[in-house]
Amino acid sequence: MILTSKKMAIFPLLAVLLSGCSAPKQTVRAPHDDVYLLGAGDEVNITVSGEQDISMRFKVDTSGSITYPYIGKVMLKGKSPEQVSKEIADRLRGNYLQSPMVTLTVAEFRKVYLLGEVKKPDGYAWEPGMTAEKAISRAGGFTDRADRDDISIRQAETGEILKNVTPESAVQAGDTVIVGMSFF
Repeated sequence: MILTSKKMAIFPLLAVLLSGCSAPKQTVRAPHDDVYLLGAGDEVNITVSGEQDISMRFKVDTSGSITYPYIGKVMLKGKSPEQVSKEIADRLRGNYLQSPMVTLTVAEFRKVYLLGEVKKPDGYAWEPGMTAEKAISRAGGFTDRADRDDISIRQAETGEILKNVTPESAVQAGDTVIVGMSFF
């Protein structure tokens, strides 16, 4: 078969078209360990210096709030531990305490969920610096049928699904990591 210049021009075009068949890998959301925003499912310890009666542990409810003694409902969702500490101190100051020193720490982070072709699909406690790779390892690693190039993350914040992420992609508390199945 003799290739004419018209036929030869098709080969580069065909190569370009075929190269677009698989989506490129992307690293999404670099871990931002410096500021953690609280959300439903987190368990927090609130300590008021010198006040054991109002130092306690809470689980943030589905609305993103807790009910704290003397001051009532406190919204935690979307706030940093430092912001909530300051808010509680401000609300306790005056009527209840002169100069309250309030500290909020996260006792247990909300979970990250793993679905698809991992050995133990389930919810696992999130930890700072978690990546897709670390989350998958928590679930026992890939199954034999896993497509290691088909990893997606459903973001808890937006519900958006990020497809074809790299193993180094950041996973935030509440996210769902989904590993696809290989057909070969």
